[in-house]
Amino acid sequence: MNRRNRCVVLIALACFAFLPVSAVRAAKIGKNSCGGTAVPNAYCSFEGTGDVSIGNDSCNVPGACNNLADGVRIGSNACNGDDACDSLGASGGEASVGNDSCNSYEACEYVGYNSGYATISSNSCNSYEACYEAGSGGRAVIGKNACAGTYACYEAGYSGGEITVGDGSCIDYESCCYAAGYGTGQAVIGKGACLGYESCYELAPYNGSYASVGQGSCIGMYACYETAYESNARAVIGKGSCIGGYEACCYTPAYGEAEIGDKSCKGDYACYQAAHESDTTFMVDKGSCTGYEACWEVAYYSGAQAVIGKGSCNGSDYSCYYLAVYGSATIGDKSCNGYEACQDVGYTDGVTSTIGKQSCNGTYACYETGDDFNASVGAGSCNNYESCYQVGHTSSENVGDKQCNEAQECSNET
Repeated sequence: MNRRNRCVVLIALACFAFLPVSAVRAAKIGKNSCGGTAVPNAYCSFEGTGDVSIGNDSCNVPGACNNLADGVRIGSNACNGDDACDSLGASGGEASVGNDSCNSYEACEYVGYNSGYATISSNSCNSYEACYEAGSGGRAVIGKNACAGTYACYEAGYSGGEITVGDGSCIDYESCCYAAGYGTGQAVIGKGACLGYESCYELAPYNGSYASVGQGSCIGMYACYETAYESNARAVIGKGSCIGGYEACCYTPAYGEAEIGDKSCKGDYACYQAAHESDTTFMVDKGSCTGYEACWEVAYYSGAQAVIGKGSCNGSDYSCYYLAVYGSATIGDKSCNGYEACQDVGYTDGVTSTIGKQSCNGTYACYETGDDFNASVGAGSCNNYESCYQVGHTSSENVGDKQCNEAQECSNET
């Protein structure tokens, strides 16, 4: 190259360096994507400079990938549907979509929009508006094979909220719709959780509300319905819990605070009305509250508290029926297992009821315990038919350890 040609090249490079960025950046478009023609076009267009990466066989419906923000990354065989990924990450947001994801009508439209953040892993959000506005103005991290079903993760992590969805979670109609969707609500959903019709609907949606769902939990229609529903409410659900029935954790905690251990609250209405009103607290240890309405009315009204130990309140019917309604109650390990085992425990305003370990196991075992007055049952007591009938019904009553274990032995306690 002679000196003259060298000078021309140097001048050209110098001028090129000062060109607008939009003139030097080009979108990376994979094979058979964006309608197979030069971009921008009716399939793919850009909000900014076109600093966008799209894999193969993606964005092949007119309008599917319009108004994409700089930095957007879309995998292969993704965003194929009417407005499937329209305005992805636009207006100051960030967004990425994995392979085989967001293939349906408006499946991921406005994801990560309006200064939000969203990342969607492979084979997720492939249903009608499944992840519409997820992470828009908020934050949403969605794992693999997740958010499948109409509106499955609709507005999840929206408008200041934050949500993390594990692999294989949020499957079915509105399963995680509005989850952590407004204000500063937060939700963390483990792997294989929130499976079923509206299983985790409105999970922690409002300011300060927090919910954590363990692996393999909240399975079934309305399984964790209204979990951490109001502002500043908190719910932590362990692994393999709130499963096997309709509304397994209904109203948990709704206004209050709840911690549910592993393999607990299993069955129809298992934790029904748990910690339902303001200033309530509900704690249940591992392997407890299994069976139809097992913890029904737990910590039901304002100021109520209920603590349930390991392996307790398990049975086919009403095992902790009326627990801590208006009052407070503590139940030890391996207690209150059987038909109506702790009925009326802590029933009236201000009443405190305490049940020791391995107690109140049997039909009507602690029937009327703490009804109107404080009552306590020691360890290894009240393990037979109507064994503590009317305890605390008209006056305070304390049953010691290993007492009232014969049929109707203490049925006239007052």
